[in-house]
This record gives sequence, structure tokens and C-alpha cells, in this order.
Amino acid sequence: MSSISVSKDPEGTTGLFTLDIADINYMEFEGSMYRILVQTRDELYYTVGTLKYWLTALSGSGHNFVLADRNTLIHVSNIVQIDKTFNVAYFGENAAGVQPKCFLSEKGYRQVSKTIKSINTPTKFIELPLW
Repeated sequence: MSSISVSKDPEGTTGLFTLDIADINYMEFEGSMYRILVQTRDELYYTVGTLKYWLTALSGSGHNFVLADRNTLIHVSNIVQIDKTFNVAYFGENAAGVQPKCFLSEKGYRQVSKTIKSINTPTKFIELPLW
């Protein structure tokens, strides 16, 4: 599997679009809409299902997704930098000059770090000095 079907609005009124999995930075469950938000570097999309389903399906297809916290799956291969002090993953600058980020739980941070080391990505780890 190299792509998934998404919509550009929560109700799907704009129709379905094919999104390359490599472009996904993270997927987040939004309880108020009961939808999965799919965040790329420049766009926000919507899909349905559970995070457990998406984690199983994406990992089973050979992609490096990790449960970053209880409501977020993160695509480890797209992380360019991690802030060890505040447990934040960054994905590089988008077209608007903004650097998208995703917060990690303590457990999620450990899992993401372990996965980064096992797949040997060029992710930079930063840490604020403790004064």
C-alpha cells in the first residue's frame, strides 16, 4: 500500500483524493468530529477508522508509524528534528515557512527514539540547556 483515500473536508463533500503515505507526517483522532485528521507538510485531510486500524495497516505495509500519544500516530521517517526537552517532533519547513510539529507523550517519545535508531534516519535531537 503506498496511498490512502482521504477527503479535504470532514463530511467528504469534496470527494475522495489519493494521498501518498510518504507525505503523511501524522494522523490524529479528533473526537468532536469522530474523524482522523491526516496532516502533511502543507495540507490537512480527513479519513475514517480508528488509530489502531491505521497503525496496524500502515505498519503491516512496511511504513514506520508509531503511536506518539493516545490520539496521534506519527510517521517517524518524516521527522527531521526532535526536541528532547519538550517531546516535540518537527517535520521541516512547509511552503508557508512554518515548521509543522507534533507533541509526543513520554512513552511516545521513547518509542519514536527507538524507531529512529533502528531505521537509522538522519533525525537531529536537540535539547535545551538546564540552567
